[in-house]
Amino acid sequence: MKTNNSHMDLRKLAIILVSCVLAVSIVCFIVLLVVMNLPEEVHTSATPDTAITESAPMTLSTEDVSSGAATEITANENETTVTTGNLTEAQTKPMTANVPLPEKLDTILTETGNSAETLAELEIGQLVVVASSGTTAEISMYERTAEGWIENSNLNCTGYVGIEGTVSEMSEQVSGTPVGLYSIGSAFYQNDPPATGLQKFAITDDTYWVDDPNSAYYNQRVIGTENMDWNSAEHMCEIPGYKYGFVVNYNTPAEYNKGSAIFFHIGSMPTQGCIATTEEMVLAYLAKLGADSNPYILIK
Repeated sequence: MKTNNSHMDLRKLAIILVSCVLAVSIVCFIVLLVVMNLPEEVHTSATPDTAITESAPMTLSTEDVSSGAATEITANENETTVTTGNLTEAQTKPMTANVPLPEKLDTILTETGNSAETLAELEIGQLVVVASSGTTAEISMYERTAEGWIENSNLNCTGYVGIEGTVSEMSEQVSGTPVGLYSIGSAFYQNDPPATGLQKFAITDDTYWVDDPNSAYYNQRVIGTENMDWNSAEHMCEIPGYKYGFVVNYNTPAEYNKGSAIFFHIGSMPTQGCIATTEEMVLAYLAKLGADSNPYILIK
């Protein structure tokens, strides 16, 4: 009986051992399955609404302390664009010479010995072009944009230049319009001021433009005659065509007898040296021109 009981105890022990081994094996298998199915990366602080990926654009908003205007900066892998108000950084950067030019403007610049480099060096933002043929002219306007130069076709019109056409050698004895590239000065008017981005002055009974080469005020606007040292001057209020117009900065500072009083003004016939067109178009040009754009006029 003792021998049989010993065999029974051994069998029970073997069964317990096998059960333990099976239990451990099952636990290990379960742990292995859990480990194998864990995600490669665990995000502990980002939710679907706040997660940021490298490829997504990032938009920040700051406030311009001086103006209170919102400035938006949008950045991604390929570019950075800064927007202030309605202007992008590309629009506010100085224009370089490597920009597209309309074919007509390119041709005119070449014919007059100018180029895109000329416009860039002078930082010109608006260009009025007077292309003459005899005493008449085709007048047009070009504006600098972020993409290049464009023609404002709404301002295309016909007009007049000097009785002698356009000339390369100018004097008080020549009734021609001087060819060349000149900055645009102040607008002027009689009675009602026009809408314009140019500086402007009112023509009064005391407004004169001196055309006497021997005067210290040669090719200048003067008010009154208290310091009169000239024998000849335009009394501007007596000239109907000067109802509206702007000054062409020709011969400034003045050189002796190189010509004076070159204006863009109202007129319906050849001039003594100015550029003339209809009142409607003079007002249209004044409304478009702005001193901040550093406007010039090219006469050929």
